[in-house]
Amino acid sequence: MRKCVKIKVVGKVQGVFYRKFVSEHAIKMGIEGTIQNVDDGSVLIFACGLADQLDDFIDMLYEGSSKSKIQDVLVEPLVQEKYFRGVFRTIGTSDT
Repeated sequence: MRKCVKIKVVGKVQGVFYRKFVSEHAIKMGIEGTIQNVDDGSVLIFACGLADQLDDFIDMLYEGSSKSKIQDVLVEPLVQEKYFRGVFRTIGTSDT
């Protein structure tokens, strides 16, 4: 069963290639959605996929890139499914 979630990742996640790390894993795992930096220093992710794939994806978010330090991963189910045309995109500059 397909589901979609909104995820906020809190910690040292900007300027440490966290978005790149997440994007690469999302593509390998068959997750579609978006990732972007937020002004408060966190990262916002919208992700959709099969329930098992999405659970594995969320578990991976706690690992992070080698320089990141994850404090919390806040997951909120989306009531209305989003369509991302089968891709996972980074919004904003793609180098961090």
